[in-house]
Amino acid sequence: MKQAFFLLLMASYGVSAQSLSKPETAVIATVKKQMPETEAFLEKVVNINSGTLNKEGVRQVGKLMSDEFDKLGFKTEWVTLPDSLNRAGHLVATRQGKKGKKLFLIGHLDTVFEKSLPMEPFTRVNDSTASGQGVADMKGGDVVVIAALKALHAQKLLDDTSITIYFTGDEESSGGAESRRDFIERAKKCDIALAFETAQGLSSVTTGRRGSSGWTLNVKARTGHSSRIFSDLGYGAIYEAVRILNEFRRTLGQEQYLTFNPA
Repeated sequence: MKQAFFLLLMASYGVSAQSLSKPETAVIATVKKQMPETEAFLEKVVNINSGTLNKEGVRQVGKLMSDEFDKLGFKTEWVTLPDSLNRAGHLVATRQGKKGKKLFLIGHLDTVFEKSLPMEPFTRVNDSTASGQGVADMKGGDVVVIAALKALHAQKLLDDTSITIYFTGDEESSGGAESRRDFIERAKKCDIALAFETAQGLSSVTTGRRGSSGWTLNVKARTGHSSRIFSDLGYGAIYEAVRILNEFRRTLGQEQYLTFNPA
């Protein structure tokens, strides 16, 4: 992803036009008050290269975020992975309570910018925009989680809640099924999952995602010289494949939310 993005925490300001309860108003005020330290923390983690294969960098970013969760009363742990996967591991922070739904807050520590690439440090563009490696994808989202929990903690709204925060270390280049095993097991124990990776715009939340499927089209035809295409050999395999693909387009082209990518 490109490096220039909004500071996501500004999104919380957009709710001011709505009718807020007293606790919600207090949380928003705390978020605003903490903005300078939130931005400073974002700058700190962005300036640490944590490309997926830079395991030391991923762990370093994870340690900084782990320290923040520790201060908020979470139990933190580092999920290690087999050496054969060549991945850093994952940060997990948990607290157990009896109030409300069991939340699963998802992020990732790694970026697409490996250590071999030139470093693009955190740069403040204007009051609402910054640039840098992974500032939105997705260190900005991780920092939003921490900032929101800090604001809730300040208002004593985290007491007796059940929250699991899971920041993976290999989202950009996955270590495969073994790397996701623990993630899936913990997710199944929660009621609601919220992912904090940047979406388009700052005032909306994605509540559903399209599924996907993959398939292979095999077309056979009689072998022969190309001069015989359109005559005794028929149209040939390539034209038949095109006909089938075009029929998909013709039949499904107006289907809402559907995309179709023959490649």
